[in-house]
Amino acid sequence: MNGGRWAYKQVIVVRKDLRMGPGKSVAQGAHAAVDGVTEVARTHPAWLAEWRADGQPKVALRVGSLDELDAVCDRARAAGLPVVRIADAGYTQLEPGTVTCAAIGPAPADAVDAITGDLSLL
Repeated sequence: MNGGRWAYKQVIVVRKDLRMGPGKSVAQGAHAAVDGVTEVARTHPAWLAEWRADGQPKVALRVGSLDELDAVCDRARAAGLPVVRIADAGYTQLEPGTVTCAAIGPAPADAVDAITGDLSLL
């Protein structure tokens, strides 16, 4: 941590309108976290190393719709941040292909906060 806050972090943004059960939400968020790390390892390996050194901080946030999730993802991409979206396989609670959540980062915390700072905690 730097001055009481993280220098790098990952944010998982989850759609609350889908009314996923707690286990489903956690599983979808885990998919996003893993895919986000895989993407950052490929595109920004130095960010990944800094994030790991910071203790791998993650924050789970919520949006109320697919449109809101898409808007957050679009803003993050426009800011040059790594973004992955997760679409469910459809084996349990949701239809196949339902977009459930997204990961932004790991990336510099200030840049992530500029995009997601107005969202509520999950």
